[in-house]
Amino acid sequence: MGSSTASLFLLLGCFIPVFCITREYFIGIREIQWDYAPTGKNVILNKLLKEDEHAATFLERGPQRIGSVYKKAVYLQYTDATYTKEITKPKWLGFLGPVMSAEEGDVIKVHLKNMATRAYSIHSHGIMYNKTSEGALYPDETTDAEKHDDRVDPGKSYTYVWVLSDTHAPTKDDTNCLARAYHSHLHAPQDIASGLVGPLIICKKGTLDVYGDKAADYSYVLMFTVSDENMSWYLDDNIKTYCTQQSTAANIDKDDEAFQESNLMHSINGFVYGNLPDLSMCVGNKIHWHLIGMGNEVDIHSVFFHGQILTNLGHHTDAVSLFPATFTNVEMTADNPGHWLLSCQVNDHLMAGMQALFEVKKCFPAVHKPRPNGEVREYFIAAEEVLWDYAPSQVNHGTGKPLNTDGDSETFFQRGNDRIGGKYKKVQYKEYTDNTFTVQKERTPEELHLGILGPVIRAEEEDTIKVVFKNKASRPFSMQPHGVQYNVEQSGTLYYNELEALVKPGTTHTYEWVVPKGGGPVADDADCITYFYYSAVDPVKDTSSGLVGPLLVCKKKTLKKGKQKNVNKEFHMLATVFDENLSWFLDDNINQFTKAPKTVNKEDEDFQESNKMHSINGYMYGNLPGLTMCKGDKVSWHLSGLGSEADIHGLYFEGNRLIYRETRRDVMNVFPHISHTVMMEPDSMGQFEVVCQTTDHYQGGMRANYTVQKCSMFNRQSEIMLHSKTYYIAAMEIDWDYSPNRTWEQEMYHGLTQSPGNDFIDKQGKFIGSIYKKVVYREFTNNKFTKQKERSADMQHLGILGPMIHADIGDKVNIVFKNMATRTYSIHAHGVKTDVPQVKETKPGKINSTHNALHLTSSCFIEIGFVIDLYSGLIGPLVICRRSYARSFGLKKEVEEFALLFMVFDENESWYLDDNIKTNIKTPTRNIKEDEDFIESNKMHGINGQLYGNLLGLNMEVGDKVYWYLMGMGNEIDIHTAHFHGHSFDYKLSGGSHRADVFGLFPGTFQTVKMKPKYPGSWLLHCHVADHIKAGMVTVYKVTEKGKECVGLVHCPMSNVNALKYILNKENIKSFLVSFLVSFLVSFLVSFLVSFLVSFLVSFLVSFLVSFLVSFLVSFLVSFLVSFLVSFLVSFLVSFLVSFLVSFLVSFLVSFLVSSTMA
Repeated sequence: MGSSTASLFLLLGCFIPVFCITREYFIGIREIQWDYAPTGKNVILNKLLKEDEHAATFLERGPQRIGSVYKKAVYLQYTDATYTKEITKPKWLGFLGPVMSAEEGDVIKVHLKNMATRAYSIHSHGIMYNKTSEGALYPDETTDAEKHDDRVDPGKSYTYVWVLSDTHAPTKDDTNCLARAYHSHLHAPQDIASGLVGPLIICKKGTLDVYGDKAADYSYVLMFTVSDENMSWYLDDNIKTYCTQQSTAANIDKDDEAFQESNLMHSINGFVYGNLPDLSMCVGNKIHWHLIGMGNEVDIHSVFFHGQILTNLGHHTDAVSLFPATFTNVEMTADNPGHWLLSCQVNDHLMAGMQALFEVKKCFPAVHKPRPNGEVREYFIAAEEVLWDYAPSQVNHGTGKPLNTDGDSETFFQRGNDRIGGKYKKVQYKEYTDNTFTVQKERTPEELHLGILGPVIRAEEEDTIKVVFKNKASRPFSMQPHGVQYNVEQSGTLYYNELEALVKPGTTHTYEWVVPKGGGPVADDADCITYFYYSAVDPVKDTSSGLVGPLLVCKKKTLKKGKQKNVNKEFHMLATVFDENLSWFLDDNINQFTKAPKTVNKEDEDFQESNKMHSINGYMYGNLPGLTMCKGDKVSWHLSGLGSEADIHGLYFEGNRLIYRETRRDVMNVFPHISHTVMMEPDSMGQFEVVCQTTDHYQGGMRANYTVQKCSMFNRQSEIMLHSKTYYIAAMEIDWDYSPNRTWEQEMYHGLTQSPGNDFIDKQGKFIGSIYKKVVYREFTNNKFTKQKERSADMQHLGILGPMIHADIGDKVNIVFKNMATRTYSIHAHGVKTDVPQVKETKPGKINSTHNALHLTSSCFIEIGFVIDLYSGLIGPLVICRRSYARSFGLKKEVEEFALLFMVFDENESWYLDDNIKTNIKTPTRNIKEDEDFIESNKMHGINGQLYGNLLGLNMEVGDKVYWYLMGMGNEIDIHTAHFHGHSFDYKLSGGSHRADVFGLFPGTFQTVKMKPKYPGSWLLHCHVADHIKAGMVTVYKVTEKGKECVGLVHCPMSNVNALKYILNKENIKSFLVSFLVSFLVSFLVSFLVSFLVSFLVSFLVSFLVSFLVSFLVSFLVSFLVSFLVSFLVSFLVSFLVSFLVSFLVSFLVSFLVSSTMA
């Protein structure tokens, strides 16, 4: 693809000059010295850096510490091609490049000059480019002439041409303008860590002016990232320049964990601890915040705007999630004057300084703001110290065994010389009847499930919440709410000298919070949206100690006597790893519960692990009480997350489905300080589990049981299934190669010597290599399991996944499962109703059958079908669609579908680890399974189990309708942000269609996205998490011109022949004949009845006319009878023959098309 194609793209993007603009940017790359804390202070707490223990860890210089200043490379904007006069950017942008912007149809020309000391490039998200302007170096089958954009050497220049096409611009359901990013992509992880990243704002036609979105008074761009200076190209320079003793600098161990930690800068636009300047606005201003995430596995961010109500994708909130290369756009009206905190609420990031302040100023004469006219709802709440038991029954309800002797649970519940066990001193919010705090409110049976949580606070829109808080604990605490507004003096967070946040022991403070008009649930929300309140004197230690409780903001007239009136049951669930090492009471717990307190080493990793309690509402291993409901009840589940980088939760509800913003699902992801309301109307009875699908959390006890009972004899009848499909699936043991070909990898890294893939797929010494024994699901032709079904070309991409099971809503899917492996396995589906809720185990050599009823979720969606024994390989996609007769009859053409699982297959957790060691390592050491390098080498960062471009078969043609079924599973490191080069895609949420080119995936995430490829080429598809890129979670998808390549059956000229072969196969002839006979009988009856009626009427009319004409000669009655009989017999015979022939042809054609589609 050369310059002629580039010109064509330009013409397509801007074919009538009056309707589009060419926007030119002169961008230079320069190396600078960047200070993450230029004030020398922790501005949030008004302390010098050296006075703050946490800040000093990252920002104090020393003999083996760099400090706050680092050499970086940045994008700067200039006035023209001389690159002599820099255009000053706003101070709040920090080290980010200049804001580039475009409306739909605009052309952006970027004239890039590299004034740094090493080669870089510029690559953009969310915009159209061809292969000469992609700016990303990877094996993409382009010529050398088309690779000049991929590498701009020092002193060189290059001009990139981008077009904001209609397939990249915001959809009608998006906000006016969307944030995207541009960055260097020569070696993306290192280039970004070195500083080369900036914002791109893409807008709808007619919405942009010189200041940004016309609808906003101010627009700000904020990038949240843990800038990893260990990954920067300039690490050696920074050590040499800033470590205070040059003699020791040369000997610094760059692999030392403490040194590496000191170089992780938890920054917003390159500033830490409140040093981000100039975020200011006036009361009444409309503010648009464009939020960007970037970075690595630790970059899970929960951005909290204190005291504000935001609008995100049409819904109200005050906290939003960000992940590497994800972009969020929120709108806000600045209502409350004062200095407000803006922070990432992930525990580790909060302590490390990912905080800023923004000021809302009174710029104009005060405008009277009427008080809300709702109710005043009063609560009396105290903080009290309690002895908390994470498992009162002392039993693992998953296994029935005692917790202190049962495998996984023993780690957390075994008391010993240096182990605390399952009971801890904590602090809890408790409710009282009045402000005397003498009579505590007893919890009702419906409230037993709340566990460690405080009382539920509920309010409707325009209500005022008045909380009288008494601190009956032994240290200062507070109450900080989400989801409401309050004066800055009423904040429960200690910052910027606001000492009112601190409520001392024995004292009382009254908080007043307001639910503003227009700040509650919207039309497609549930009646009440979920938030929570917590203590924030020290947000990390206070919440780790137990101070957190639910808060519901509800639509008007949905509460009765303080409770929801449109639901039968209301349940709250807080998923968190309570880290007791961070509790205020750790020393008390050591002294009270360990058998030899003086021997305890609080820095010991095993001791710390034993204190990380993977809980739901403070209960573990099925000990959470009170989750009982009736079949057919309307149940609201209020789900929240809390904690640190490890708190990535995919809550899976076994047995019944949830409704979230007009979509059905059975898994909900929650993150720290992020909450969701989901509705359930259970239709399956029995006892079911709610579990976190993050594997460490599941094993660590984040599991609860809920019970659905039959409470009425008038419960709904079961669904009637009109269609049935049968699949024959076996579990088979195979040798799986994660990287069968290293050619792509070799080209990517210019040889294998420096390839990061060596750490994972080299088979030498103590490493296994790329081939592992695994167990996989594979499809067979019938229940004899003698002939495995060959995968067609369009299913080649499935890789390690099991067969793609297709079904329409209302179908009954029968799965005949044979275990051909050497261990007991099973098969189980998400998102469907089964005959028996419990999963059946199948022993080696045995066969089991399961029957799944499929229910509507969205247009077409994906479910991970089979999560048991995940790491050993047993997983596959189940695709459920609305019933489409056009699709059933084969009339929907040129549709491609691809199922992609982004997951780190941890072979250390596989059943076959010992087999793989024995087979591949000649002389393994005794403790090889504890060797850190060995453990890391067995973590295979794959897309469908393939690394470094080895996933094949992602082929499509220009104009195809492409469905991507994206899936995430795994562990705490399984944060995946799937990025498609070259094209954007659409996804649905709340009934609206939204556009992106990156989608975040987490354990239990399944999402369908739709793409219509327009631009030919071999395009990169990868996880944007920095470590995952290096570890091989990359491949390419290929777009060809229409007709140039046969891709999949529907495009092939021999597809009818293939279909005929499929029909004549003895396994399929029966279904063809049944289809033919049903079609024939229906069409014959319909056509014959129609013909008969027509014949009767025609005969009657003809006979009447003939009889009338001859009635002068013969009697009218005789003439009529004779002519009627003759004409009717003739018409009847013709009708019968025509009906038979037409029915035969139609039936054969329909049956053939159905079989063709199946083929």
